[in-house]
Amino acid sequence: MRKIVIFQAVCCLVVMLAGCSKNPLQKNPGVAITPTGKQSFALSTTNTNSFRGINWADPNGNEGDSRVVLPSGMTTSLTATQAAALATSISSAVKTSGGTTIRMPINPWTPQSSTYWPVYQAAINAIVANGCKVVLCYWPVGVRHVPDTAQWHTMWASVNTVYKNNASVLYEPINEPVDYSSTDLNNLYAGFLTTFSPATGKCILDGTGYAADVTAVGADSRLTNQYLGLHCYWWFWGSYNVWSSYYSNMSTRTGSYASRTIVTEIGIETFRNMSFYQQWDTGVYVDQAFLTGALTYARDNSMGTIAWSGVNDIDTYRWYQANNNLVEVSPGAANMFRWSWLLTASPVWQGPVADGRFKLQNRASGLMLDNLGSTTDGAVVSQWADGTSANQKWNISYTNGYYTLSCVTGKECLDVSTNTTDGSTVKQYVVSTANTQRWSLVSTGDGYYRVINLTTGKCLDTGGNTTNGSSMQQWYQGSSYNQQWKLIAQ
Repeated sequence: MRKIVIFQAVCCLVVMLAGCSKNPLQKNPGVAITPTGKQSFALSTTNTNSFRGINWADPNGNEGDSRVVLPSGMTTSLTATQAAALATSISSAVKTSGGTTIRMPINPWTPQSSTYWPVYQAAINAIVANGCKVVLCYWPVGVRHVPDTAQWHTMWASVNTVYKNNASVLYEPINEPVDYSSTDLNNLYAGFLTTFSPATGKCILDGTGYAADVTAVGADSRLTNQYLGLHCYWWFWGSYNVWSSYYSNMSTRTGSYASRTIVTEIGIETFRNMSFYQQWDTGVYVDQAFLTGALTYARDNSMGTIAWSGVNDIDTYRWYQANNNLVEVSPGAANMFRWSWLLTASPVWQGPVADGRFKLQNRASGLMLDNLGSTTDGAVVSQWADGTSANQKWNISYTNGYYTLSCVTGKECLDVSTNTTDGSTVKQYVVSTANTQRWSLVSTGDGYYRVINLTTGKCLDTGGNTTNGSSMQQWYQGSSYNQQWKLIAQ
């Protein structure tokens, strides 16, 4: 599925499709599950955790209508050597991130091209040579079924001629087969398996609908020797503000087939400047709750997950900045996947401070950064004596090179708004991609930090005020203790 949308647009889609209001945060009456994830639904000791990684997608659409598919960085003018170098670079980054698998599109025009097909093979082969698996998935054009069966068979026959005996290259016969009933879909898969006689575990068979439920495909006795493909996005399941609701939804849609299921698409907007690492609270944003709940279920059942997207230079869901800048956009989201993958290495963070919840205590006044309980856009942020209130607790998250600070009360973000002058007030606004709520944390070297706004280059500063309720300001960087803050982990 091509995901080049912004959060607000998706909310509107949910409103239209699900008939809910913009902010319907309701709790699903699912079973109670603890954050340690003790409950397991796996049927056996087999699992799919060896399949973990990212999608390498075509920014203009994996359908590639009447043209070859071009995952970001691939062009029709590349040589095989250049394609292999690009694929090696990307697969090396995936391995560094903890992954093993790259999912790539295939369409009928790709193997038909006598010039491009060898180049595409060079990319696939380089990934395999670098120790990773490749999942080749067919995207139909403009529909959610196979529009031309003969053309589809010809495409897969060309692929099968090259990769039938390569255990590191898997086939996903069709992406998100919405147009089929469960009976017709299972018959399509059974016919595919009869035609191509793939080895056990060679194929990933998408579940019904938008690959959003694998139970009907999993129950067909003709298909039991192949993997199942599940796609997970929060708007598939509705708006919930707690992780356990999404955990329960994933359990229902996986059923008793977790040991065969690979999540070939799961994602959130990494450019939503907030933390996605282990959001256990009630009342978090829906995408935060979704990622924690879905990946906790995958972890508990040792299910492999392949992030949408990974390398896709214009998609706000992407894992890396670009095909030629393989830096993780959201370390918090990436660390959540690594945790789900049961990797034992410590989380990898960029910047001087790991994602987390902190109080900010001013060095000069001794008071805490405090939003005074406000939940409205444009409210001025203040300072107050140390207390137990959530008004003084701030979620600090690093994405795309800078930090966002959002108050636990109201989830609004520290923002300079349109103010640019020394002494102007610092406010709060709902999370966005605006640079006015992007900040650098610069260590003073003795336990304190300056909090510097990206837009103005000015520092969060008390203005010399020492009284409860006094407003926060911004000033040019200097040596004053008024703009030095201690971060106290909560």
